[in-house]
Amino acid sequence: MEPRRGLRPAQRLHGKELEGEGAGPGRGLLAAGGALLLGVFQRREPGSVLMEINTDILILGGGLAAYAAAVELRDSGREVTVVAKAPGASALNSGAWDIADSPIRGPRDEWAEWPSWREGLKEILRRQEGHPYSVLARGSGDGKFADFVAAKVRAAAEVLPLEMTEGDPLALVTDFGTVKPSAWVQASMRDADLRRWQRAKVLVLGIPGFPNFNARFLRHSLLEQQERQAKSHLDFAGSLDLEIPDLQGRVSLKPVELAQRLDREETFVAAGQAIVRYLEGKVYTHLLLPPVMGIENTRAILEALRRITGLAAAETLSGPMSVPGWRLQQAIEKFFHHRDIERLEGEAVGFDAEGRRIKSLYVHQGDQRHKVRAKAVILATGKYVGGGVARRGRWKEPVFNLPLFLQGKALRAQTLPQVSRPGVAERQPFLGAGAAINPMAQPLDADHEVVYDNLFAAGAVLADFNPAQERCAAGVSIVSGAVAARQAAAVL
Repeated sequence: MEPRRGLRPAQRLHGKELEGEGAGPGRGLLAAGGALLLGVFQRREPGSVLMEINTDILILGGGLAAYAAAVELRDSGREVTVVAKAPGASALNSGAWDIADSPIRGPRDEWAEWPSWREGLKEILRRQEGHPYSVLARGSGDGKFADFVAAKVRAAAEVLPLEMTEGDPLALVTDFGTVKPSAWVQASMRDADLRRWQRAKVLVLGIPGFPNFNARFLRHSLLEQQERQAKSHLDFAGSLDLEIPDLQGRVSLKPVELAQRLDREETFVAAGQAIVRYLEGKVYTHLLLPPVMGIENTRAILEALRRITGLAAAETLSGPMSVPGWRLQQAIEKFFHHRDIERLEGEAVGFDAEGRRIKSLYVHQGDQRHKVRAKAVILATGKYVGGGVARRGRWKEPVFNLPLFLQGKALRAQTLPQVSRPGVAERQPFLGAGAAINPMAQPLDADHEVVYDNLFAAGAVLADFNPAQERCAAGVSIVSGAVAARQAAAVL
């Protein structure tokens, strides 16, 4: 990447003088205490280059919250730069966008009685004062926060280079045989909505050598769950393990490898012909597939299967090692590219500030370091997966050294057992640790005061929000990203 505008070696880091390019690790800065605070230049190699880049708004992170911020800024005329060190939790996405599941919905509630996401949001606002939704709703002021959420999620879906479809709620089959609620889903999964099934006759398709998807287990699980429903969504289910050409005898196939094989026309055509032969004389209405139906050609694959079989064909949601997550991440990258948003693949490791304004950040990119001058910064680095939350002696956000909060209180040196619960299936408090914000999405210090006037935060890095166990991760990421972007543009 060629740095933009006025390239020259940077001279100061958080008010401390830098030494020359050949300085050894720790000299100068370490004596001043800067490297201890920011972790900068301890890995610096002699001869590395530090160049300068100027932008209006710098977004740290490359996932769904960063994407939502970029969507909000797309017609603002502002120059936007994204810095991301690696794909984050968005690359693990199941294929669904959860907006707001009700905290009082029971695991055995019938699918037909599941509440809408608007009802779920209402319960969150009523019960969870510190939740990001509750904090951001206090800034809306007009009592129409649910409409704001709906508008921002729909806008994010409409411009994404990946087809999404809406339902309120959807009852979606997962690849390990459970059924979960959601509000938006990749179009390849829309026909796996059990609430729309009426006496369905479903064939579950597995692939030998792909242990992530057990067709027989999933079939038994669906039939068992149907027995607890008053409405007959599922009449009967069968299963088939389909041999994929050139993969016979393989074991422990990886999801991405399998999806790439199915992207090939000759592989998919042979698989499709085998499915059609098996279906001859049978009376199935639905075809349930593992979530590996291609990466680039998923839409064409599903449309072809629906056409040649006459069945409603759909992928299940995915677990970890997610092909749908990679589709989402690729779509986000395509959006950045199509909008000419410059993306630096690197890690923010330090910053300059004057008073309560951030002036620039330092970004490691390979063996180079860039100084990025920005008028406003959006922190969307995620939680543990993305590296936005860390415990290194004490709990902190590692880029700006922000305090982390849990249940309204600042975390300090608590051990992990002190913020955990013993049961594996229990909600784990430590997963809700993050940066506290005000209704303008500005991070707060331990005294609940704004830290920097031009710093904003969005997504999983936020406090009192557990993206791993609460079904509202996509909604919070999109809405907080939009609010952070709007406020960032306002301070320029």
